[in-house]
Amino acid sequence: MEHKAQQTEDKKTASSSDYPIVGKSKSVEQLIKQIGRLAKTRKDVVVIGEAGVGKGAIAKNIYFQSKTGSNEQPFMSINLSVLDDKELEAVLFGFDRGVEGLPYTSKRGLFELANGGTVLIEEIEEASFRNQMKILNFMNERKTRRIGGETGEPVDIRLIVTMKADPAELVEKRKLLEDLYGKILEFEKVDVAPLRTRPEDIPLLVKHFAGEICKELGLADLVIDINAIDVLVRQPWRENIRELKAVVDKCVLFSNDGRFMLPPELVDEKTEVVKMINNIMAGQEFVLDKSLDVIEKGIIERSLEKFGFNQSKAAAFLGMTEQTFRYKLKRLGIASARARA
Repeated sequence: MEHKAQQTEDKKTASSSDYPIVGKSKSVEQLIKQIGRLAKTRKDVVVIGEAGVGKGAIAKNIYFQSKTGSNEQPFMSINLSVLDDKELEAVLFGFDRGVEGLPYTSKRGLFELANGGTVLIEEIEEASFRNQMKILNFMNERKTRRIGGETGEPVDIRLIVTMKADPAELVEKRKLLEDLYGKILEFEKVDVAPLRTRPEDIPLLVKHFAGEICKELGLADLVIDINAIDVLVRQPWRENIRELKAVVDKCVLFSNDGRFMLPPELVDEKTEVVKMINNIMAGQEFVLDKSLDVIEKGIIERSLEKFGFNQSKAAAFLGMTEQTFRYKLKRLGIASARARA
């Protein structure tokens, strides 16, 4: 039985089209070309990029594009950021164990199972120095010896490793062994740009993810207006593509009458004003009261922040009586705990 941290792809159904690289920026164009070039080789690869940029998808693209015809080379992966470091050696190398009074047990490790194929090691810097050294030894020898075993068996494996930062930076932070850093310098290097540096890719990613979730839920494609796209483009996306996908999934769930709807936390008064004006100019229907509520709520919340959540000062600033101001706080759902007197 395979360890929970191991996984293989269904060779009959999975392909690189299941992990599309979406975008039109120069960095994405270069990335697609680099993947195509690497797929023609068996060289080891290191993919470097922030959390959520799609490093795993890139590795799978390299693997699937390298397959030809009836090629049955296995693909296996392990994410070191979610694996107990104590288990890592057994997962990678397997074990032969005989304990007095108990049946003899053995288990093949990931490297042995993946012989002839590709192994993806995600977030290699998350391993302890002890296990980094064991991985380095495997990189140098290309032999796998089970725990408790006497001999090492040679294996033919292509390695793809991922890191969340440049290897030299990880060495400085004492997250990566210097010897392992030296070995990884021999790998083909793929740098993945964070999403915030390529905003032109966001509209295409939004449409792609919205189409995926609609298909999964059996929904017709949604109308995505330019105002919603503009709001999404302006977000910082600290968790990159992973975070964008999660937000798009939420937007689809908020959809109404075939229209793509932003979740409440992404809607502000500025966005709503632009949306109202654009809808009026285009002759499109919209709910005026709802739009006005969003705008009014945003103005009141900003006024409260300006005056340190003092209701009296905020009400005077907006030309309201305190009674009217408190009524609006209640009607618009502005938490009274935030509005300190």
